[in-house]
Amino acid sequence: MEIRRVFVDKLKIKNNLVLVTGPMQKYIGSVLRKNAGDRIDLIDGKGYLYRCTVNTIKNKEVFLQILDVVHRPEEKRPKVTLCVSPIKGPRMDWLVEKATELGVDRILPTVFNRTLIKIEDKEKGKLERWKKLAIEASRQSGRFTIPEVIQPTPLRGILSHIDGVQNKWVLYEKEKKTSVKDVISSQRENGICIVIGPEGGFEESEIKWLTENGFISCTLGENIFRAETTPLVILSIILYEYSKK
Repeated sequence: MEIRRVFVDKLKIKNNLVLVTGPMQKYIGSVLRKNAGDRIDLIDGKGYLYRCTVNTIKNKEVFLQILDVVHRPEEKRPKVTLCVSPIKGPRMDWLVEKATELGVDRILPTVFNRTLIKIEDKEKGKLERWKKLAIEASRQSGRFTIPEVIQPTPLRGILSHIDGVQNKWVLYEKEKKTSVKDVISSQRENGICIVIGPEGGFEESEIKWLTENGFISCTLGENIFRAETTPLVILSIILYEYSKK
């Protein structure tokens, strides 16, 4: 039988027992239908997995007995921040899910001049949905960590989120000389930030601002990818390159 993993932020542990309340308590009891003695694992999103059994289930509380704790050290690959224009409809949900599976560390929805959707106050529920999708994708793919999904921000606001990142790349459809292979082969320590523009493409002023702020313009080649495909191509390349090291 599959041992299910559940994400619980800010674990409440006492005497080797974990107290689970709120939505996760309902999920364990009502959706997974766990009973006393059943196995279940918890992840805290910070690199730790807690192997547990259900101790007791009450109306609004579940107590889990910790059997042991597994810590997965941070991977040697650089942490990747993905700055990507929000996409219409379910395609953005799909992108968040697949980017999580491919090991992204931060997703920063970035608003460009040609971004087709606007994140209004009434649509802030999208951010919470993306966070939930990242949690579920991490659980399903066996990750011990949860990527951070940041509040959508205008392009010129991204610098505060990538302070100290030395490898800053922008995938630009008009770039003809510098390839992704070139920038990866010359990359330095301290993280990677990738900027991917909207479906309508970058405006020249945006590329100028990015290059003035240390971003290297590069290309994936002659193929033209959809807005939700491009991030997955570059993340797959990074995953492959660092799995060899």
